[in-house]
Amino acid sequence: MPRARGKSSADSAVRKRTRSGCKLCNNLSPRGHASSLYNEESTTKASANLTLCIDTLQLSVSNCQYCRLLRQSLQAFVGREWSRIRAPVCLDLLEGSPIKVSVQESNSNTTVVELYAPSDQRPPWPTLGHARRIPIHSGSDESFEFARNCIKDCKSNPKHGACRNSSPNTLPTRLIDVQGKDQGLKLVELEGKEVEYVTLSYCWGRGSAVKTTSGNLAEMREKIDWGTLPALFQDAVTITRRLNIRYLWIDGLCIIQDDKEDWEAESARMSDIYEASYVTIAADTCEDNSHFCLAHRPKRLRLEHQNTRGKAFTIKARKVLDHHEAPEEDLAFRVQGPLRARAWALQENVLSPRILHYTETELTFECRTTYRCECNPSPSQKATTPGLLPKLLSTKRHPKVFRTWHRIVAQYTLRKLTVASDKLPAISGIAKKVQAATKSAYLAGLWRDNLVEDLLWASAPHLESPHIAPRLDGYRAPSFSWASVDTQIQPFENCKDEDVELSPHISIARASCTVFGLNPLGEVTDGFIDLCGPVAEATLVAPEHYKFGYQLMTTGCGTAIDVSPDSLLVEDAIENETGPHQAATVRRGKEGESYKPFKVSVWCLSVAGYSYGWISGLVLTKSSRVRGAYERIGHFTCGNDWLIGTKKQKIKIV
Repeated sequence: MPRARGKSSADSAVRKRTRSGCKLCNNLSPRGHASSLYNEESTTKASANLTLCIDTLQLSVSNCQYCRLLRQSLQAFVGREWSRIRAPVCLDLLEGSPIKVSVQESNSNTTVVELYAPSDQRPPWPTLGHARRIPIHSGSDESFEFARNCIKDCKSNPKHGACRNSSPNTLPTRLIDVQGKDQGLKLVELEGKEVEYVTLSYCWGRGSAVKTTSGNLAEMREKIDWGTLPALFQDAVTITRRLNIRYLWIDGLCIIQDDKEDWEAESARMSDIYEASYVTIAADTCEDNSHFCLAHRPKRLRLEHQNTRGKAFTIKARKVLDHHEAPEEDLAFRVQGPLRARAWALQENVLSPRILHYTETELTFECRTTYRCECNPSPSQKATTPGLLPKLLSTKRHPKVFRTWHRIVAQYTLRKLTVASDKLPAISGIAKKVQAATKSAYLAGLWRDNLVEDLLWASAPHLESPHIAPRLDGYRAPSFSWASVDTQIQPFENCKDEDVELSPHISIARASCTVFGLNPLGEVTDGFIDLCGPVAEATLVAPEHYKFGYQLMTTGCGTAIDVSPDSLLVEDAIENETGPHQAATVRRGKEGESYKPFKVSVWCLSVAGYSYGWISGLVLTKSSRVRGAYERIGHFTCGNDWLIGTKKQKIKIV
């Protein structure tokens, strides 16, 4: 019997083969070369990161079968256009693990492919590892067993105290009873009872129009016809039943859609509805409710490979999602798919105690304590989206709570709404939690106890060009609120050092918003801030070409000051308060209007100063809606020499 080689012998064999191997990919071994990503020697290390030029990779495939494996996998999962991509190919090599191959496509999406040895076969080379098998269909018995085990472990684990429902008596007004025979379903009202129910998070899109209305409410209480349900709703019923739960909540069926009062009342309770759910089904890959979430997964690619002795092996490749990467602090765990672009879905994910994500490639689970996936079912202790608020809201450090709110808002404003007036209602559930922790008054997305910093939000021109973002046709929020615009915004601390200390230049006398409807944190019809602060008149210049940006010309500062506009800005006329003639002014642009050069007088308010002699403030224009008041149109930052010659004034911003 041949003697098994020790570790030093195996390492020697790897190094010997590497020395005569491919100079580009190093035979896909982490040992024997420098890590090109981090510029570190990794001759003796079991891990490395390589960056390869696609053009060079193309030239190498004729001489290296390892490079051919990379090309085949990229062709299969990126498509025919892969060779035209200018971004480098990144390899993540870890001895005994699958190889991660990632490339950023032209649409800025990053595709990650995993190369691995089948579980029933030894690897063709020593450093390649195995990967766990994932069922080929998300509705398989194995996938449902994974889901049930994840939920069971969460509910029974004493370390998952954060996952316990803090308000067990909270029930939605209506639920769907899925227990009926022969696919029988009906809408029920269970006031005063304690039951477990599943919630669905999905994209409305252009799917089936089936919904509960005042006209069919009685009929829905008697029976919901299975045949009228769109594909996703049928899958949600199936999942609920396979989880052995009797009740299901779907907003389109459990809220009376043509009853404004019912919609407002239920949307105000949204935080309680999702927080009290047994689990939330997140249909991440479904563009609307006409798509099934229980579906076949992408096929695994089988690649043929011969080792150095000429023996044939099979290597498998599959596309993986970004949940393999370390989660970011601002939004914790992330998944890909259309649901990620839906505004309502953000608070549904943040508020739910447990979520089952039906993704393109596998089923993933996250709760407030851990997350798991079918490719790696062992619990991970990394941050999760449901765990974002509970730990934070238990702290007495209100500034930290407000800054987490800022991060959530920054991500929220990236997402889309079908109904523009939902901007505040769709985040009101999270606002309710922040208010409970801070006891602060809520001002259309801003907080009274953090108002100086909250006022200093800015549109994010590098993420979404503000000159193409028009203002809303109707009123949605006061101009000082980020909810008044439809661009992505970035909070003040995202632009500056998070630990920077602000020195307020303004004092707030009064601030208030008029709420519309039954949700105290939802829609508003009016709002104002009365304050006193340093104000200076300036000239706002829109040059001939937008690429030069809007600029402020003031007497206190010798150079032009760059302005971050809230949206497209256009010249207009307003009634002159001191005479019969109209005066030139500037306002946020409307749909259909385009950029034009102008020079118009505006007012600049210094809101706060911070380190190294900088100040941050708002660009204001006279309001055409409220006589004597001002409206916000932009944000600026400059040196504090601007304050020379300014006077403190009392003003009202609406």
